[in-house]
Amino acid sequence: MAMRINYNYSADFTLVNLNRTESALNKSLERLSTGFRINRAADDAAGYFISDQLKTYAISLAQGTRNANDGISIAQIAQGALKEVYDILNDIKAKAIQASNTSDDTSRGQIQQDINNLVDSIAKIFKDTEFNGINLFSGSSSTTFTIHYGGRKDQELAIVTSQATATAGTSTTAVSTITIGSTGYCIDVTSQTKANATVKTVDDLIKVVDDMAAKFGSYQIELEKIISNNETSRVNTQEAESRIRNVDMANEMANFTKLQILMQSGTAMLAQANAKNQLVLQLLR
Repeated sequence: MAMRINYNYSADFTLVNLNRTESALNKSLERLSTGFRINRAADDAAGYFISDQLKTYAISLAQGTRNANDGISIAQIAQGALKEVYDILNDIKAKAIQASNTSDDTSRGQIQQDINNLVDSIAKIFKDTEFNGINLFSGSSSTTFTIHYGGRKDQELAIVTSQATATAGTSTTAVSTITIGSTGYCIDVTSQTKANATVKTVDDLIKVVDDMAAKFGSYQIELEKIISNNETSRVNTQEAESRIRNVDMANEMANFTKLQILMQSGTAMLAQANAKNQLVLQLLR
């Protein structure tokens, strides 16, 4: 048996493996304490890149969903306003039918004044309905709200509103006008003939308002479907990222326990390897 004291191969070999075990144990501790399998690019370069890309896309989808919810709010605000206009128009139609009945012009003048007041309410609704400071109806032209609903470029939906205004008459003989887009609708009940014609005019106006409301309802339905798809994609994307980035705690705990045992046994064997050279002293007695 060769006995050398200037180099202890057994101790050196054991120390190298003990250092490796310690490094692996430290990594295992880091994973268990953070919950991540990948804490830096050096842990898994490809996995780090892929998981970061997935995380970025999931965050983008979440923001896209918030944007789409803003679009739904716009559609709901518009529908609520148009529902009020619809109800007022029904009151105006009832008064137009009343005025088209046999009556005197003085009574019709009072009905016209009532209608003017109702049209003024419609004017205020069109003028005051807004989202985040942007008017939905009373701009100089139609208003477009661009909703970026997705996590990639050009994933957008345009909500286009129609210009709508109303001008109320100021006396019993002054008529009112409601304008949707480029079409004006005159509300005039100052005579039996005009009142009779106004009944048809208000019917046409109600159809236009209903069409506007239906368009906003379609925007809302489309955005709700988009949100549902966004959330499904986001959940699946986050799950994919989690499988790559996060640590399996049960598996890592088993690995940690194995490394602990190796550290203890390696330390004990290093002590034995260092003690082996003590046998040289037997030759010096």
